[in-house]
Amino acid sequence: MKSLASINAKDIETIKMALNDAISDINMELKNALSETKMKEVMEYKTRYTRVYDKLRTNPSIYALAEYELDIAAGGLNDAIEMLEENMADDDLDDQEKSDILTYKNDCQRVIDILAG
Repeated sequence: MKSLASINAKDIETIKMALNDAISDINMELKNALSETKMKEVMEYKTRYTRVYDKLRTNPSIYALAEYELDIAAGGLNDAIEMLEENMADDDLDDQEKSDILTYKNDCQRVIDILAG
């Protein structure tokens, strides 16, 4: 089992990238017609992801995050993995793009495993 101390600068960048991707996906979802309840739920996720993303931009250390924020980061990583899996199904991707997506997905999963430890 790895500890939070094993999370390095590259891992922080992976977390920030995943949160940014999740926020972008939320922004796309918000363009759709949503019920008031669903809109509120989606906005709450966006607010949480944005808060953690901004905190890591200001202080790029895993120790800058409170325990509940680590859970939010893991949620953003999971959301990014779901989006990546959807993108992998795209037949228009070349081998390099597929390789890049797989590398990013594996990086997200590795950080999730550390956060879950």
